[in-house]
Order: sequence, then C-alpha cells, then structure tokens
Amino acid sequence: MGRRITKSFHGRILLISLMGTVLCVLSCGLVSHITIRAVGQNQLEEAILANLEKEMDHLEFCYFTMARMMHQMGENGSIGGMVRDYLEADNNFDRYLRKVELESEIVSATFINQYVNFASYVESETRQELFDNGLLNSQAFGGFRTVKQIGRNRFQVIHRSASWYNQNIVVSTLQENQDFGGQRMDIYIEMKTNIMDYPRQGGGSPFLSMQLDEQGRVLFCNGPQFEPGDLVGIPMEEGKRFAGKFGDYYLVARRSDMGYIYVNGVPDSEYHREITEWYVRLLSLCVLSVIPALLIMLTIRRMLGDPIRRLENEIIEVGRGKLELVNENMEIVEFGTLMHEINEMKTRIRELITRVQEEEKQRQKTEREKLMYQINPHFLLNTLNSVQWMARLDGQKDISRFVTDFKAILAYNLGKEEKSSTLRTEAAIAEKYISLQKQRYDFDASLEVEEGDYLDVETIRMLLQPMIENALRYGLGEPGRVDIRIFHDVLRGYAVITIQDYGNGLCREKLEELNRPFRYEGNGKEENAGIGLRYVRHCLEGFYGGRASLTINSELGKGTKVTILIPMRREEAEQGD
Repeated sequence: MGRRITKSFHGRILLISLMGTVLCVLSCGLVSHITIRAVGQNQLEEAILANLEKEMDHLEFCYFTMARMMHQMGENGSIGGMVRDYLEADNNFDRYLRKVELESEIVSATFINQYVNFASYVESETRQELFDNGLLNSQAFGGFRTVKQIGRNRFQVIHRSASWYNQNIVVSTLQENQDFGGQRMDIYIEMKTNIMDYPRQGGGSPFLSMQLDEQGRVLFCNGPQFEPGDLVGIPMEEGKRFAGKFGDYYLVARRSDMGYIYVNGVPDSEYHREITEWYVRLLSLCVLSVIPALLIMLTIRRMLGDPIRRLENEIIEVGRGKLELVNENMEIVEFGTLMHEINEMKTRIRELITRVQEEEKQRQKTEREKLMYQINPHFLLNTLNSVQWMARLDGQKDISRFVTDFKAILAYNLGKEEKSSTLRTEAAIAEKYISLQKQRYDFDASLEVEEGDYLDVETIRMLLQPMIENALRYGLGEPGRVDIRIFHDVLRGYAVITIQDYGNGLCREKLEELNRPFRYEGNGKEENAGIGLRYVRHCLEGFYGGRASLTINSELGKGTKVTILIPMRREEAEQGD
C-alpha cells in the first residue's frame, strides 16, 4: 500500500508537501530552540543582573545616606546638639520649645529623602523613645545583625522594619550609648529598600533577593526558600561575582565594597516556566504556519491532481474504445494541450479504424470476386459439356428450354456489378440451376419455398447455388435425392434455409475442414475443397455482421444437412453489432 501511494502522482505530491512542511517545522523548531535557549538565558541573566545592580545601588545609597544622617544626629552633630539642649533645658517651657524645634529638624532631615522610614532617639538603659510617638518597637531595633561596623556606626543587615505599623523591607544604622549631657542615647535610623517579597503576589518581585555574609551564610532572604543562617556557599569567581546555575536556582551574585554578598536569582521552575511559555508560543506559531502550508498543499494537489485524473480517465476510456471528443478546457494551458493531443489521437484512431474497415471490406470483395471467377468457369465448363452431350442425342425438344435456363443463370452469375440479391431471386436461380442439372444427372430434387414478404429481404448473391452444387456432386448417393426448403421462422425472426442430401455423409476430418475460416488459394491445391460452402459462410459473416449462421450436421451413411439462418432485417443485424 505504501509503495502504491509513493508511485502515484497524488501520493508523491502529498509526501513531498508533508516532508517539506515537516522539515520546515523541524528547522524552525531547532533554530527557535537554540535561539530561545540562548536568548532566554541571556535575557534572564541580564534581567537578574540589572535588578541586582539596581537593588545593590539602592542599598549603598541607603547606607551612605544613613551614615550622613547619623553624623547629623550624633552627639557632635547639629541635630545632636539640639537634643543636648533639649535634655539640659531648665524649665518645661524651654523644653517644649526646644522639643518642637528638634522634632521639626528631624522631620526636615528625614523629609529630604523619601526612602527614610524614620529616625529615633532611644534611652540606652530604659529603651524608651525620646519622643514617645509609638512608632518604634524598642525591643526589636537593636537585635539585627551587623553587616558592617564603621566607627561607632553599626550598619545592620536587611530586615523587616522595627516599626509597629509596617513590615517594609529596610536597612538600618545604629549608634549606641551616645552621651548627650550626661544622658545615654541610642540613635536608630531606618530606610526603605526597593526589595519586594517573593514569590510575586500583588505586584511582588519576580526575583529572589538575598544578602549573605562574607562566608556565604544567609543574612536575609525575601522568600521562604532560604532561612537566615543557611550556608549557601556560592563559588564566587575571583571572589567578587558569580552567574549561572546553582542547585535548583539560577543565581547572579556580587560582593559589595562593604563586604557582604548580594544575590539575585530565580528558581529553575520559574526559568523553565518562561521557556515553556516561549515553546507554547513557538508551537502556536508552527501550527499557524502549518495550516496555510496544508491549504497550499491541498490547493496544489487539487489544481494538478484533478486535471491529471481527468487525463487518466480519458486515456482509460480510449483503451475501452470510447472515442468521443471531450472539452479541452482544463484551466491550465499545459493540461489543455495534453487534452487536445488526446482528442487528436482519438480522431486519428477513428480514421484508422474507418480505413481498416474499408480495407477489410475491399479485401473481402476482392476475395469474393476471385471466388466468383473460380466458380463461374467451372460451372460454364460443366454446362458446355452438357450442351455438347445433349447435342449428340437425338431429339431436340428440351434444348430450347435448357439454353434459356442456362442463359438466365449465366447472366446472373456474370452480374458482378450488383452487390446484393433477395431470397426470391436466389430461389428462382436455384430452381433454374436444378432444372439444368437434371438434364445431366439422374436425381430427384424438391424445392419448397414458403411465400411471404420475407423473400424480398436483401441477402448475399450466390447463396443457394454453391450449396446445391455441393449436394449434387458429393451427396446424391443411392437415393439420388436432394431436399431444399425455405421458410420464415416468425418467432425467432429468421429466414431458414435447409439443404438435405441422403448420401454417404461426412467424416469428422471433413467437417473440420469445412468449418475452417475461408481462405482462397489460386493454385488449385486441395485447400480449395469445400470452397463453395466456405464462401457462403464467409459472405454471410461479412454481410450480416455475425448475426447469420451456417451449420452442418452430418452422419456417415445417412447424409448431410446444411442449415442457414438469416436475420429478417439487415438493419437489425448492423444495430445489434
């Protein structure tokens, strides 16, 4: 079945189109796969690196800003001097005025930068805010790990805000035990980072953000994947950077000037989810590309396949003998040209058939004329011998009638310009022929002709005479009798002719010889034996197109019977043929 499909035109178009489509899809898929992998990884690394640099820059900015603010708020700073004046005030009114000024200055200092969450003074021993505004969780602010100690400034790790009112991700700076006129104060400053929680929920970050100490232990993680104190152990290249797959994550890490390691990354599942989305888009693109390709393939198959199928059917019909001309409009010039050639071939075949038929008719006519010239001289010689024999006899009363019959038969036999005769004429000539032969041979002959219009039906010439001559020459035998009967079989629509003799009959070999196809040999060989009977059969076949029949029934010692069936109308025979 597979070989049959690949050998057909439609099958090959389908196979080539499918192979082309599959190769295009595979090529597109391979290139896209390589591109997606390369671009996806590069884009992912660039996106992570860009986010890491943005977050690190902001952290550095926060630490620098808090260091500057801490200088202002310290015991030797401008705001710190105002705190000292506030604490050393002699009366409540001065204290109030100085408090208002101090609060205004702190607000101004924090208002300059929008990322400052708040700044506060806390008594070192009692852990009470200098101005009890209820913002600071005094039990939490001092418990964060230090990422860097510069002088008395403790820069703390990324953590959740120490405020009672929010859980922002912040960084902070702490100075402890600052002396403000005999009273010890801790200074705490907190700034908001641009780090969001992971996983992404309600506008969260798509990246995992971590702060590690110099040994690679987790100080902070914005997601639940890592806990503070977990050892990550990222292999930093040259001690400063790393980018690539690490465990179940894709990470980018940088070491800051403050000594800590800052990390951004995504889990492998997130990375593969992005890749999967790209592949889904690619698959959708391939499907959308295949649909037009299939439509084009079906269009080409129909555009080429239908005309070829039509040409194939026409060639098959020609093989079956159907030679009618067909419409040459095939919508495609090349196929129209082929159909025109097929029509030309049909025309030439019909002309050839007509020519062959005409040549065959001419050949049959020539053969019949040859036979006529063979039969007629033989008949004339016999007749002349009879005339010579009768002339020797005494008594001339039958000579006039004999010569009259002879002249009628001779005129009929020599009338070759006529192509056909009728049963009535054939019966009349047969009667004259029997009369002539009775002048020479001693035999009885009966000729029974049923009267009717069927006798005027057209038939071949020399139908009965050769058959009667054969019966007289070879079938008289002891009884010396020949019975000839012509009648109309109305039920079957045939004219029936029977010629019965009562001679010695025919053996099987002779019957086979008489049933052989007609072939005249002009050299007088034995192959011309039975030529009259075979001539009649040959003429019947040509004249009636196979509808007439001649059969011979013979039995040794009992005689021979020849039966001829002739269709009543020649037109019926030709239409049936």
